Amino acid sequence: MMELLFLAVEEAIPADHPAAYLAVPLGLLFMSGSVYVLLWSNYGAKKAGAIYGTAFFGFAFLIGVFWWFGGPGIPAGTGISHLPGQTGDHYSDQWYGFEATSPRADFFDIDGIEFQSVEAFAGVPDLDEEELQDEPLFGSLAGQAGTAQSAMQEQFLPVDDNNVAVLGTTRRAAYEEDAVAQEPADAFGRAQPFFGVQTVGDTLLGEDASTGLLIAAQTFQATATFTDEDGIPFDPVPVGDEVTWYAFYDPGAEWIPSMIWSLISLVGFALSLFWLDRLEMRDKRRETVEVEEPERLKVPIAQ
Repeated sequence: MMELLFLAVEEAIPADHPAAYLAVPLGLLFMSGSVYVLLWSNYGAKKAGAIYGTAFFGFAFLIGVFWWFGGPGIPAGTGISHLPGQTGDHYSDQWYGFEATSPRADFFDIDGIEFQSVEAFAGVPDLDEEELQDEPLFGSLAGQAGTAQSAMQEQFLPVDDNNVAVLGTTRRAAYEEDAVAQEPADAFGRAQPFFGVQTVGDTLLGEDASTGLLIAAQTFQATATFTDEDGIPFDPVPVGDEVTWYAFYDPGAEWIPSMIWSLISLVGFALSLFWLDRLEMRDKRRETVEVEEPERLKVPIAQ
């Protein structure tokens, strides 16, 4: 058991390994199969399947309802988080960045949104730093603003696995031209990574009146960094123009997998209960026929 736990925790068995595909079916076979065999020995194959199906889907439906709506000590939207073939965060809340000139911006009235600082948006603009830390709403919005900034920055200046900026030909040529024009006189080389990004001002928050979604705004400035002969980097020099990016908050729908689970379980419970009822009615009819059948009396041959 400890060896299996170690393999699972250390991910020694890859997801596409045959053992990974067999794990769930074998688990169901040994767990459910043993209960079914016990019922089979007492009620027969068909009735055992109906009884087990009714109990299994009934319990699954109750669990799904708690996952869906929550309960005492159980927050809503817990349980299964995605469907087969989907990523683990498919239904999770996310920030999606976009430029003001992108097609995604057409869904929002960017010019009509009143962007505010996180403190002002939370309604506590006059509190000092220590008092702000005690405000739950400010803490939540500050975390959201940080996540939104990261999402926008990843799209403004995407980087590869080596932390090297992934830029188009036209954009890279423009940045290279600005970098050469502002290269320090005593520059000896280029830092790695060479192109970077800096935020200009704080992340601002606002609410789009047409959709009711939370919108974040952040201005970015691309930079280039040179080094001296000792490899010590100079202060980054700006390249390109300052660009304001936006992001909208998708609250997600983590309850959808639980809802689907509950509905499938409810259908399975209804079908199993109907099947069990039909089997019970059949057994009662058989018992009635056997009781009502007249007894044959033995008549002597002489008569």
